[in-house]
Amino acid sequence: MIPSCPECGAPGVPLLFGLPVPEAIDAAQDGHLALGGCVMRDPAPNWQCPQGHQWRDDDEQAWDQRLLAVLSAHIHR
Repeated sequence: MIPSCPECGAPGVPLLFGLPVPEAIDAAQDGHLALGGCVMRDPAPNWQCPQGHQWRDDDEQAWDQRLLAVLSAHIHR
């Protein structure tokens, strides 16, 4: 399940921190993933909506599954 933004209700995309692989850059350009940069705050958010709101959802399994699905789709392009 993709969580909705607690501020605006828009669906979120996984938020990824650190140096992105090429597939992550492609996914971010397509709006399927958000890149958070190299500096993480504590607690680190793991989702972002199209309006740029960031939040933390404790369902790590949903985040993992969505991130893997997005990256897999961009690997096979």
